[in-house]
Amino acid sequence: MIANVPILLVDDNRAWRETLAELLRDQGFEVWTAEGPRTGQRVLEEHPVLVVVLDFQMPDMNGLEWLRRLDRQLPVLMLSSEDDPKIAEQVLAEGALAFVSKSIPPRQLLRTLRVLLLLAVVIAIAQHVFDGELDHLLPAPDASRAVA
Repeated sequence: MIANVPILLVDDNRAWRETLAELLRDQGFEVWTAEGPRTGQRVLEEHPVLVVVLDFQMPDMNGLEWLRRLDRQLPVLMLSSEDDPKIAEQVLAEGALAFVSKSIPPRQLLRTLRVLLLLAVVIAIAQHVFDGELDHLLPAPDASRAVA
């Protein structure tokens, strides 16, 4: 069981949002909910969150549009009622770390979320150890090897 790990769940479907939030709370997560990206942004500004669970299809601003505006250090699990590989490819290319269909079994969703939490912890530790500057871990570009 996961104790008090803060996550943000953003979904415009109230019944789905409440059901998933209850499932996650039963597993020990601290769950903040929002009915859309604008409310979700306010939650992020007010509360520490380790992972965002985000619905793809929402009115006003869809999950992909909001994903493009989010902090890249924040792991995102994108959900969709559409099981479309093209959507999954686009979402992953834009920075989500996982894409799952809302039709998957709850256990599989929880397993995916736990993997993202592990990644969030690794990112947080790395940022702390390296004072938020991870770029110096990569080798500097070698101009002599540049390909024209």
